[in-house]
Amino acid sequence: MTCSVVIPCFNGVELTRRCLESLLTQTERPDEILIVDNGSHDATADLAGEFGPPVRVLRQPRNLGFAGGVNAGLAAAAGEELLVLNNDTCAAPNLLAELRRALHGAPSVGAAAPVSNHVKGEARLAVGDFGASAAGRRRLADQLASAPLVQDVETLAGLCLLFRRSTLDEVGVFDERFGHGNFEDDDLCLRLRLQGYRLVVARRAFLHHEGHATFKAMGLDIGAQLQQRLQQFHAKWAEHPAGLATLAHLYGRPRVAAAAAEEALRRVPTWPDAWLHLGRYHERHGETERAITCLRAFLSSCPEHVDARLRLGLALLREGRRDEAQQLIDRTLARHRPTPSQTQELLARLGQLCLEQGLHEVALQHFEALTSAAPEDAEAHHGRGLALLGLGRLEAARDAFGRACERGHALAHTNLGICLHRLGRLAEAVEHFATAAAALPSDPVVCANYEAGLAALEATAC
Repeated sequence: MTCSVVIPCFNGVELTRRCLESLLTQTERPDEILIVDNGSHDATADLAGEFGPPVRVLRQPRNLGFAGGVNAGLAAAAGEELLVLNNDTCAAPNLLAELRRALHGAPSVGAAAPVSNHVKGEARLAVGDFGASAAGRRRLADQLASAPLVQDVETLAGLCLLFRRSTLDEVGVFDERFGHGNFEDDDLCLRLRLQGYRLVVARRAFLHHEGHATFKAMGLDIGAQLQQRLQQFHAKWAEHPAGLATLAHLYGRPRVAAAAAEEALRRVPTWPDAWLHLGRYHERHGETERAITCLRAFLSSCPEHVDARLRLGLALLREGRRDEAQQLIDRTLARHRPTPSQTQELLARLGQLCLEQGLHEVALQHFEALTSAAPEDAEAHHGRGLALLGLGRLEAARDAFGRACERGHALAHTNLGICLHRLGRLAEAVEHFATAAAALPSDPVVCANYEAGLAALEATAC
């Protein structure tokens, strides 16, 4: 298949030059590279003469923004594969080859993106500026050679996206209402998902990214731009159940996301993320049979989605299917790279499940790993304290609850009071019971502990 690269740019000729140099040394070179010059004031228009074929410059009379510039390039492109790329990037030598492997791994894949040092979501690789040099990118490519081929995600950043032309013909190009950029990629990804397409990160493909170079050059407030584009995305999608579910998840409202997902399943049964939103909600609320059904349905379409695999493992654990759950979790952790937040949530949930099942020693292992990874997490210290309390290790539990209290965990004061009471330090215990009761006046257990502590203290005084 022939491949066309479309690079929109406004000024930044030196960045674009470095980007072109990295593309022209690919192990699989693109057939054409279209520089969409959005009315630059520098020497961007001269790049075609400097590099020669396959580079062409499409000079625009004004700045069309990211989406408009990309669409102008797509309209002029001849390739059956279309790679959209930011100009403030430099590609590892195997970038295009790995993206193509990922895209053509299954007909259901609608778009593929690389990992990068500066990108949103699970495609981010914490390597800083190591990939700024050609030698650094070659080394990163070697290090990533054993990574999994793809990872399923719900959305991809527009930084670098490879599509089939036939796919874009089906779902449409970028929506130009999003102006200079932001959320035009989320919009296109949602349209791809509604048609049932998978979105994958090619975990062996690396792209170095300078980050927001065009925004900075234009003097735009990145935060203000994000808010404006989010409002536009909300206005476009809030009335559609799939859009509402997506927005609710973004806003941290899982109940709304689940309700919208139920409606989306009826209206757009091809949308796989409906099953994911429902699976997340039911798993979080202990409705394990329903969670398992929903998460399996989602994974049948998107088998390499890390969060869904881990949540399915947790649901299976809660159902008592420990061996099956542990195999799934272990395979996922061995195969993929969960984000720090995913790892921390997994440890917390595993620890809590073990506490519920009376497996205090195993729970302690999970919470100790969590406190090591997130030493300021009050809930982690509280969980560690509960495991130690269950094991009868009162002094160690007291220290753990104390750390949780120092970090603002109100309930930890009650459990610290229990430890102190058992250690014979009743007056100190009542002080902590009182602190917990003041912070959590509607919690019956907290209030009962306080009252019992007061009664014991009064009896001692008598």
